Amino acid sequence: GTSEGFRGFGGGGTVQIFAKAPDQRATIIKFDEKIGRQDAIRTFDGKSGWVSAPLAVVPQYALGGSELDGARIDSQLAFPAQIKKVLTQLRVGPPDFIDGPRSLVVTLYFDKQTGLLARMVRFGSSPIGRAPTQVDFADYRDVPGAGIKMPHRWTFGWLNGRDTFELKDVQINAP
Repeated sequence: GTSEGFRGFGGGGTVQIFAKAPDQRATIIKFDEKIGRQDAIRTFDGKSGWVSAPLAVVPQYALGGSELDGARIDSQLAFPAQIKKVLTQLRVGPPDFIDGPRSLVVTLYFDKQTGLLARMVRFGSSPIGRAPTQVDFADYRDVPGAGIKMPHRWTFGWLNGRDTFELKDVQINAP
């Protein structure tokens, strides 16, 4: 698919996402050579994770603390059937509007009509307090031959950045 980071600043790229149940995931964003940017990579292998973000102050680093916890949750929730296993202290609250997330460790918002996951907000600890990461899911489509629906667009936002991903093709059990 495609990726547009920082609202188009620095150019967009093509994105590939590889996920393997129960908790492995890699997101690779490749930029056109004329942009002059190296690829951006986020990965979690079930135990450890790392980020390669060439335009950052620290261009490559291993994830730790709440960033590692966030990568683990993102990887596990790539397979929605695991929600009850991954989030063991689920509580149903009153219906809420997508514009007003509450401050829980992980809050999931489901579309009232379809029951599909519309937003995930997670809060990680930081030296200045809780730091939010928000992922909005949209454009769910049937995946041929898989019997599931998958979001083909999502926006991943954190304190100092935002990436929007749009998938063009989804392959289940690709080699």
